[in-house]
Amino acid sequence: MTGLSPARLLISSLLFSAACSLSPLAAAEIKTPRSLDPRIKIELFAAEPDVVTVTGLSVDQRGRVFVVENHTHFRPENYEGPKTDRIRLLEDTTGDGRADRIQTFYEGSTETMNVAAHPNGWIYVATRSSIFRLRDKDDDGKADLRQNLVQLETTATYPHNGFSGFAFDFFNNIYFAMGENEGADAELVGDFGNIYFTLGQNYGDDAILVGKGSVRIPALRGEGGVFRCRTDGSHLERIATGFWNPFHLCFDIYGRMFVGDNDPGNRPPCRLLTIVQGGDYGYRRRTLEPFIAVNAETPGTLPMTSSTGESPTGVISYESDQLPADYRGDLLVASWGEHRIDRYHLTPDGASFKTTTQPVIAGEEHFRPAGIAVGPDGCLYVGDWADRSYPLHGKGRIWKISAVKPELSPRNNALTSPDWQQRQNAARALLAQKKTGIDKLKTALSNADPRVRAVALNALVSVNKLTAELAAPLLKDKEPGIREQAVTILPADQVDFAQVAREDPSPAVQAAALRHITIKQDLPLLFERLHSSDLFMQQAAREGLRQTLSNPELTKLFSSNDDPAVRLAAILLLKESNTSADESLLQQALKDTNPAVRFVAVEWIGRDQLKQFRETLVSDLASQATTPDLLKAYLASIAQLDGVMKDWTRGTTGDWWVAKSQAQQLAARLLDLPGTSPEVLKQILLFLPAKHPALSEKKLTALAKSAAPGVRTEAIRSLRELKTKTIRQQLLQLAADAKVDTNLRAEAIIGLDSAQPENVKPLLQLAADPSPVVANEALRTLRGAQLAQTQRAALKKLASDNDEKTALVHRVLNQNSTQTKPARDELSAWMQTLAGPADPRAGQRLFFHPQGPGCFRCHQIDGRGQQVGPGLIRTNGRIALNRERLVEAIIDPSKDIDPGFLPLTIVTIDGQTASGIYHKHNNKERSIYDSNGKIRSFKIDEIEEMVPSKTSIMPNGLVDQMTLQEFRDLIAYLLPGSNSEESSSD
Repeated sequence: MTGLSPARLLISSLLFSAACSLSPLAAAEIKTPRSLDPRIKIELFAAEPDVVTVTGLSVDQRGRVFVVENHTHFRPENYEGPKTDRIRLLEDTTGDGRADRIQTFYEGSTETMNVAAHPNGWIYVATRSSIFRLRDKDDDGKADLRQNLVQLETTATYPHNGFSGFAFDFFNNIYFAMGENEGADAELVGDFGNIYFTLGQNYGDDAILVGKGSVRIPALRGEGGVFRCRTDGSHLERIATGFWNPFHLCFDIYGRMFVGDNDPGNRPPCRLLTIVQGGDYGYRRRTLEPFIAVNAETPGTLPMTSSTGESPTGVISYESDQLPADYRGDLLVASWGEHRIDRYHLTPDGASFKTTTQPVIAGEEHFRPAGIAVGPDGCLYVGDWADRSYPLHGKGRIWKISAVKPELSPRNNALTSPDWQQRQNAARALLAQKKTGIDKLKTALSNADPRVRAVALNALVSVNKLTAELAAPLLKDKEPGIREQAVTILPADQVDFAQVAREDPSPAVQAAALRHITIKQDLPLLFERLHSSDLFMQQAAREGLRQTLSNPELTKLFSSNDDPAVRLAAILLLKESNTSADESLLQQALKDTNPAVRFVAVEWIGRDQLKQFRETLVSDLASQATTPDLLKAYLASIAQLDGVMKDWTRGTTGDWWVAKSQAQQLAARLLDLPGTSPEVLKQILLFLPAKHPALSEKKLTALAKSAAPGVRTEAIRSLRELKTKTIRQQLLQLAADAKVDTNLRAEAIIGLDSAQPENVKPLLQLAADPSPVVANEALRTLRGAQLAQTQRAALKKLASDNDEKTALVHRVLNQNSTQTKPARDELSAWMQTLAGPADPRAGQRLFFHPQGPGCFRCHQIDGRGQQVGPGLIRTNGRIALNRERLVEAIIDPSKDIDPGFLPLTIVTIDGQTASGIYHKHNNKERSIYDSNGKIRSFKIDEIEEMVPSKTSIMPNGLVDQMTLQEFRDLIAYLLPGSNSEESSSD
């Protein structure tokens, strides 16, 4: 508890206002961001000198805006502002839309990141290393009571990556986010619960939360997390892990949580995440790239709901009636790095969500949103750092977003109000009326509006007044969100979780029920759901296992169960529990038939520095590293055991460890070992760079004659990269050899560049080959070739053979295709047109073909390609999109652009324009990837403006560059088994 001096606050405020006040002209020159929705407007609410360098804000139920004014964030030596940070209190008392009563509510903290006004009157504050709350007991606009709640004791000082945003539920719980703290030592201390949280050192050793009553909660190493405690700081617990810098979080009306996670390891995209109890979202600090997941790339991690614009600093679920009605229930996310506010419409997708996104507010270079909050009138308030500079600069803005023609309901705290805050106020008021109010809340459970039912459910559960008779209908409610909410918060004796998991039609409700299972008789159900293709359902089943079985029981389950999915779940839970590794279990796991089990074991060994396994890993490389991810995992774990992390620094990302370790040497050595399995040889050819000394022409020629088709294919692909005369001759001979497998001949053909005149004649001969696979690949490779009239005439004769060959010939000759294709907006017609046999191997060649649609220039899959656009990660052999969504993304790529890859158009002072997606921004330049996957950079001083584009850099005419059969084949490659019939051709 701390007393604060009003005189000290006043003097500091006056001195700073004098030091950094702006002239009227400068204030008038503030550029207002653009509204991209004509139904809403954005206006300036406050600006410097009244408020500067904003890092967060909140609005209380009286409409007062509390703003974090940061004066310690990379403070320059000559900075003249206050010595510590301030919470500024802004109020519009005249109703003209501008703050006119401005004062300092509190000052004295440092590295302050966020603020949140609780309905109970307390103001909660997060600095990078502490959480405390403030109270204004005499209502004079100044805090006179401070209570410390949680403290992070650490030597790390970087302003970000510590504590950050808040969210409150109806049950007096606070949810707060914490970054990965640079992987430095830390101790999380709760004043009221005697809780301790220790983060590891170096690359992050074990961390344990120790609470009153000997409660011990493991905190996974080097990872940010989402935590929960009571409003007085007690009952501290971790909810989820695997974040870099989860700057802000929010709930929707049904209690579902969403987080905006910044820069996962300096790798775009930033992420919008749906948070579930026990979820692991994949980010690890001070480990190596193969063990870091951004979008569920590693076993046991959960995917993002969507990417976001660079540096999401605020996320809210909009539940009011100031903005147009279609905004209700949508998420709004502020993007600091891309100067905009985006709107995300959520649609159920299995046990999680998918989104459609549109930017609603866009500003210029100095519009830097830092926090977003909703006022009691439904208006949005946006904090603005107001400059691209990280160090303090004396600028700051607060913007107000409202409807052009609002249609507000009365603000009378009615339970049926369209405004969420009004509904919650009404529910609390009814609870205060005891029986009379509680009876009204029980009646509200049958209200036609699910929003009313949701708040009544929360209120009644909070005072334990929801009987089994009242609970039963809620578990059958027609709104899935209500059922999910009920399953999550109802007492366990009122819910048959196994029955709900079996019978409820909603995967999200099923998953919520699975997470509450604690009875061993329900183990078969949990085992069954571990086989789901939905990663959130798998995680829910694992969480049920965590609740049901002890670590010794999980160890026994792993050793005795024949089901690979069950073994994977068991070893994941054991690894996450930070229990001491069982050597016999790891030995068994390293020989497991499930590659994912082997991956987890290898990661565990490297993480815990189990050096006794080093030679086992080295010897197992030749037989067990059978996928691209596994090979990298083995090599990375060995590098960790060999001490490569001593070279790790805060700025190291990507595959830096490869050059600092023996990874390439170990991989290259396997090329000469007779015992190396064909699958491992295939992965080595993918892993080693094309011009690695071990991949000599002689070695690749020998591998191209391997008995294993996969090895031959990868060897031919590697040979194509060397581009020597002798290799060209080899490729020609291979392509022309009718005795060779047609798919290998096709791979060789791709290496015959038609831009080289000497390749045109043999390609024309191959175009007449009796094998359709060979002929079609030759025609695809001839695209763009310079042809003589006699050659063009010869091609025209081929065009009469069949429809596919005709289409390919017309493309080589630059003639209009005779194939009939539906319009871009006729998705159902496209689905019918694309039905039929398809060849996934032809689709793979098309994906990577230099004369194809160019997919590989922006997308990575199966260890190949560039990671410019969204990664194409396979689960059970298939990427995340279903067939319909994949087709739609190709025929109309601009219809629903992933916000993390939303294109920017840069306009320079001299009139140049360039469009692309975000690559890297710093204080000197802005970089984008263009549609060819190339990086283009522009000096900041030369940029006139940067505006978001609604046109994807993925070409709109992509379908015009492919024949119908090529389109079918491409889908078959990305979604094996999705076609009505698949063939491997001849």
